[in-house]
Amino acid sequence: MRRSKGNHRDEEVSQTKRYRFDGWQLDVGARELVGEDSVSVPLSTGEFDLLLAFVERPRRMLNRDQLLDLARGRSANLFDRSIDTQVSRLRKKLEKDSSDPQIIKTVWGGGYMFTSEVTSE
Repeated sequence: MRRSKGNHRDEEVSQTKRYRFDGWQLDVGARELVGEDSVSVPLSTGEFDLLLAFVERPRRMLNRDQLLDLARGRSANLFDRSIDTQVSRLRKKLEKDSSDPQIIKTVWGGGYMFTSEVTSE
């Protein structure tokens, strides 16, 4: 019942969006990430939700609690490191060199920042 009370119009608009960044295209409606070579890269639900949170808030530092809330709709406990694992997996898929990340940067003592310029269609 509570789920049906949400604003479905906003959900429909966001589901038709496409975001572009650093040669990548994220199709929200199809839940698909496509590289420059037009090859689709599979993403888990957690990776997709986290990437969507980043591309909707580029160049903003987001801490673990914010990312958990945005990507999973829940708050973190003190020792919850699942976001770190998801970021690591995303880096392996997005970055040319995951040991020297340029797209998702770590802000020491703060969280993470999606540094790429993002355009939406």
